[in-house]
Amino acid sequence: MIYSLIFIITILSCIIFDNLGIITLAKNLTNSYKLQLKVLQDKTKTDEEKQKELLRQISKQIIYLLKLIGSIILFISPFLSIFIIDELFKTTYSETLYSLGGILASLIAVVLYIILKKQYVKLFKKRKNTT
Repeated sequence: MIYSLIFIITILSCIIFDNLGIITLAKNLTNSYKLQLKVLQDKTKTDEEKQKELLRQISKQIIYLLKLIGSIILFISPFLSIFIIDELFKTTYSETLYSLGGILASLIAVVLYIILKKQYVKLFKKRKNTT
């Protein structure tokens, strides 16, 4: 029972991870930091222009960081639900989560999700090309 719950929760986390665009957020944040460094190294701009540009970059970075933190919280929220259930009903589900069986159930779910997603993408591309 608990292993099937772990399996379903892992699949749910994979779907959340795909739909939230966490990787895109991380890339945007990294690019923002790179741009900030370029602004600092730019010799053609005055200090006042640099300051304004840096403030714009910092505000973007704060927004990206907040979105990233929120996305990560949503990504792990299915697993947090196991700990909440464990505390409310005094069960041992959380111990199963980080046992060998729980880890294997999660790994199998992730591998299965990746395989099914690749097959779905291939099938979708074939259907799209035929129309």
